[in-house]
Amino acid sequence: MILGTALLLILLVVVFWPDAGANIPSYSVKRADFEIYVIESGSVRATNSVTITAPRIISGGNLQVVELAPEGTTAKEGDILARFDPSTALKRMQDKQTEMKTALADLAKLKAQQSADESQAQTEFETAKLNFQLAKLAREKMQFEPEARKREAEIEFERARLSFDQAKLNLENKSIVRKSELGNLQLRIAQIRSDIEVSQKEMEQLTLRAPISGLIVYENNWATGRKIAKGDQPWPGMPIISLPDLSAMQAEVSINEMDIAKVEVGQKAIIIPDAFPDKSFPGVIGSVSQIGRQKGQGSNIKVFDIVVDLDSTDEVLKPGITTTTKIIVDRLRNVVSIPIISVFEEQGKTMVYVGDNGSYEKREVTLGQRNDNFVVVSEGIQPGEKVALQNPEADPSDVSPENDAKANSGSTASNGGKD
Repeated sequence: MILGTALLLILLVVVFWPDAGANIPSYSVKRADFEIYVIESGSVRATNSVTITAPRIISGGNLQVVELAPEGTTAKEGDILARFDPSTALKRMQDKQTEMKTALADLAKLKAQQSADESQAQTEFETAKLNFQLAKLAREKMQFEPEARKREAEIEFERARLSFDQAKLNLENKSIVRKSELGNLQLRIAQIRSDIEVSQKEMEQLTLRAPISGLIVYENNWATGRKIAKGDQPWPGMPIISLPDLSAMQAEVSINEMDIAKVEVGQKAIIIPDAFPDKSFPGVIGSVSQIGRQKGQGSNIKVFDIVVDLDSTDEVLKPGITTTTKIIVDRLRNVVSIPIISVFEEQGKTMVYVGDNGSYEKREVTLGQRNDNFVVVSEGIQPGEKVALQNPEADPSDVSPENDAKANSGSTASNGGKD
């Protein structure tokens, strides 16, 4: 009875004791298209964007921001984006207007004076002309008179002629002087008028308006190290506001120099906003930089900048948000692939555990190309079979994400040299 009871207990343990292998997660192998891709982070920007800069004022004085449209709002074409303190430009324009009034008064006074001088000179000319004509007639009448009378008439004639010539020259000179004085004053008035027009334009330039519709984005103030704000005093030409057109968007992505050879214009890409991982946006690579740069200050890593043109846009795609960019660099048709975590390396060989229901067979496989999660298997396994996602021979107490990573570290590099 004791022996029978012991055998019964042993039988029950064998039948009902849970198989450690039954708890091993597995993956069902299948044949399908296989994507090879490069994944990098990037950021979103508008395809078309206009930068609004501080006006270039020639009247002097510091520019000071007194009004800004709220950042993050959408401006329509013609909307006011910013205003600058108009005090300096307004004072200059008022000074010029006062100067203009003085110049116009001087012009009126000059014209009146010139009119009187011209009238007097004209009268003197006409009088001298008449005296010259009378002297000429008197000289002609003296041809039969005594020589003394003729001499007197000749002297009077010469005196009248000189007076006439002097009056004529005086009239001509006054006309030249009058035109010169008038021209100088009119030139001065024209200059003042031009200054007033410049001041008026400067007054208009102190109000920045949107040339296109777009999202209002403040630029950084290089002097303060923060975004532009009321009270700032930017220098002329400094960027104040950007207006990205949200109807067409792009993603800027930096590709590691090890992967840039795989990337080319026209390849498809998927853009996933980091803040909205459930959303994805397809796009096409529009440009690839031919010149590399350092990834960061002091870094030895070289990256190449590319631009992905998005097929569509969405309200979540705000300029500047970070993204994860998946670039499809190749597509293999109808191949067998398995998860990378199902591959293990033992004594320089690439192995997988094939089986199901707690029973697994160790099998060597030949690997091909891979992506971040899967690897192509060219030999050693068939569709429909199942592979263990962790080593079924390992001690359960040793199974951890760290140990799994160590077990698969060698196998991920063994991909037939095709990565």
